[in-house]
Amino acid sequence: MKLLIFLAASLTAAHAGTVDPALLDPVEHKGETEAILELPQIMGQVEANQALQSLTGDAKVSALITTLKGLTSAAQAPFISIAASLGLTTEPYWASNIILVKGLTPDKLASLASTPGEFTLRAQNIATIPPQETGAEFNADMNQNTPQLGVAQIRAPVAWANNITGEGVVVGIIDTGVNNAHVAFNQSFAGVWLDPYYNRPGPSDQQGHGTRCAGIIFGRENGVGVAPGARYVACSGLNHQGSGPEAVIIRCAQYLMTETPRPHIINNSWGGGSNNTWFNAAISAWRNAGIIPVFPVGSWASSATCRSAISPGDQPNVISVGATTEIDARSIDSARGPSLDGLLKPEVSAPGSNIVSCGVGANDYVVASDVTLAGPHVSGAIALILSAHPTWIFDEIYNALAKSAAHPTLSSEDRTCGFPGPHDYPNYSFGYGRIDVAAALGL
Repeated sequence: MKLLIFLAASLTAAHAGTVDPALLDPVEHKGETEAILELPQIMGQVEANQALQSLTGDAKVSALITTLKGLTSAAQAPFISIAASLGLTTEPYWASNIILVKGLTPDKLASLASTPGEFTLRAQNIATIPPQETGAEFNADMNQNTPQLGVAQIRAPVAWANNITGEGVVVGIIDTGVNNAHVAFNQSFAGVWLDPYYNRPGPSDQQGHGTRCAGIIFGRENGVGVAPGARYVACSGLNHQGSGPEAVIIRCAQYLMTETPRPHIINNSWGGGSNNTWFNAAISAWRNAGIIPVFPVGSWASSATCRSAISPGDQPNVISVGATTEIDARSIDSARGPSLDGLLKPEVSAPGSNIVSCGVGANDYVVASDVTLAGPHVSGAIALILSAHPTWIFDEIYNALAKSAAHPTLSSEDRTCGFPGPHDYPNYSFGYGRIDVAAALGL
């Protein structure tokens, strides 16, 4: 204990790193533990590289990844060397300038923390999904292709009637997995899959949340999917309990950037904490690679209060999604903005109540309600838009969704947090409104 008191008092000494006080107790009581060594992020240097930014397509992504790997490797090398000399195991990452350090004891932590340089040693952030409100699973009539409620509400069938189904678009999923054996995913898998937890050889999902999200995005049976012509790639960033540590999530972020096909969109129905920037470097990397990040506004905090949006959905450079009910009211568990930094959150809303989607069997379906099911409706809508307009980039898609969104009548509660402008929309309950993909497509 005396060592840790001394450590806490001395680790901010000149020319050495800092230790987050929250890390000290686990190090003292677990015998050995792990931590993130976070170095200054380098995305600013990458984005200022005019030669790189002048590139497009695969050439830009290749140069981006090479640059990120080179800069982070150079910055991390001294710390990896010192950690090895202390008998510590390290896992370096390049989408965020971090190193996962394993085997820390109080003495080794003190030695590592005394290394000259600017860095922080801290505990990993944890991504989670909220408790799920689900109904009983049931088998569906395979000949029934009536669009499900959420799909119909955002008018995806109008796009289908115009031969816009998501063809040519790949959606990435970071979640609990995908039940690829489900009949609704026939021919949807694009061949890219990683399971950092259980090394499953192909897409599967014991927990079910990732499968529900996948069904909403591109399910091909029973009218569950917004963009049934789209294909998917996936990384199981969350375990069977529905949570995942920072290092695993970053690994998934990297993996989906480097594999072929690379996704156009990544659906992330997870989060945790507020005003937390730990995933921002990866988001910037995705954006520079032309990938559109979609996140829930959250339901982990008291959603009736203002400024309850959760990270990464409360951060810039993403599309943050709130949830609506069958009657176009704000879902009771959908968090409100603005972000703690004053950003408009959510930016748009989509159905999240009594949503029918795919289960963990071969032909079963489940009714579920949760704000994390709203984001997949938006990811599916973006897939439809990109199918029709394959050259559109983030800003064009964002503006199309925002300008065409439906404007539900606001309740007195919806007005509680004020407005970013002089009108009812945008606001901090619905953002620009509940999405209407047919209107976004000009149909």
